[in-house]
Amino acid sequence: MVTITVPEGYGQIIAISLGVIPVLGFIHGVVVGSLRKAAGVPYPHTYATVEQCKSNPKAHQFNCAQRAHSNFLENAPQTVLSILVAGLKYPQLATALGGAWVLFRVLFLHGYVYTDKPQGKGRYNGGLFWFAQAALWGLSAFGVAKDLW
Repeated sequence: MVTITVPEGYGQIIAISLGVIPVLGFIHGVVVGSLRKAAGVPYPHTYATVEQCKSNPKAHQFNCAQRAHSNFLENAPQTVLSILVAGLKYPQLATALGGAWVLFRVLFLHGYVYTDKPQGKGRYNGGLFWFAQAALWGLSAFGVAKDLW
């Protein structure tokens, strides 16, 4: 039998990983959906073509929103898991890193979609999410390894 004891303040871990992060995913979807019609990209197509982007700036903006959303979906699951695991040993640090990850992901989305930087380079505004994510991975691994040794 395995017993898991959650530390005081673990509710904040749950709030970020199972509350705020899914809401941010929903916001990503809303942004993509709101740009689809103006971009002229019908379902089931995921992205506008190069030709569409050349003739319609909204198509390029749609592609940036779609890519920001895809990047979010590629990174959110392991980040949620890392926050939940790291929070068992380091609840305050995991909460802070999870909050930083969310903030940087918001900046990533905004920079990618709503700045005029070419080739989506506005996403670099939130690129620090990688550091928060790596720290969460490290804390998770360290916390688990510490119990195994």
